[in-house]
Amino acid sequence: MIKLFRKIRQNLLNEGKTSKYFKYAIGEIVLVVIGILIALSINNWNELRKERSKEQKILVELLSQFKDNLVQLEDKIHQRKLIIKGSKRALELMDTKTVVPMDTLTVILSPLILAPTFDPIDNEIMTAENLQLIRNDSLRHYLTTFSSGIVDFKDQESEWVDIYRNIIVEHLIDLGISRNIQISFFLSPDNLSFLNDKTMIEEIKLSGSTTLPAVEEILSDKKLEGILASAVTLNIGLNWESDGYMKKIKTILNLIENEIE
Repeated sequence: MIKLFRKIRQNLLNEGKTSKYFKYAIGEIVLVVIGILIALSINNWNELRKERSKEQKILVELLSQFKDNLVQLEDKIHQRKLIIKGSKRALELMDTKTVVPMDTLTVILSPLILAPTFDPIDNEIMTAENLQLIRNDSLRHYLTTFSSGIVDFKDQESEWVDIYRNIIVEHLIDLGISRNIQISFFLSPDNLSFLNDKTMIEEIKLSGSTTLPAVEEILSDKKLEGILASAVTLNIGLNWESDGYMKKIKTILNLIENEIE
């Protein structure tokens, strides 16, 4: 093709048709430019198509991950509600000096051995490069800021976990009711929302202690009273934070679903 164009231009020069030569040359340049532009457009279209395909794969994976995050967060909120409910009930017994059977008391106190922490899926897919492929500005903003906020939230969660590990476990042993509380915990269906296979509790074959303190002694314990008060306030605060993250996750899921083709 190039040889043909060159031959035509040479013939025009030989024939002395200079004006036609220049017009032809200009037309040839225009055709070449148009060809380049078309080639660039096709290349850009192919690249854009690849980016959109990759974006869709990212969105589908994020949708699955954030659905799992939502289920996990709802379960952690449920566990904290159990801690709050049991602790409030035990404080009421202390305040009113109401004596209940030991089995009832250990069931009430059993959620104290819960230490729920929200551990969202580590989204390796949420790299800066991948996030740039997401066209929806609002979705990209929510995804970018989600992980950074979780760090602060986990710091708050660690406060209750530290109390559980360093104070609660040891004090329940000192009170002489740790064994019975753990048995009551696994016999209470409400406490086992985190357990997919409930038949696993059959492996726990323990009988209660035969040397228990008096219920009155437990309900008059000031350290336990302080633990229960902390259990209520800290876990209510954590659930306030959790509600905020639950709303964020639901917003992210809604935005993702709207972007998936």
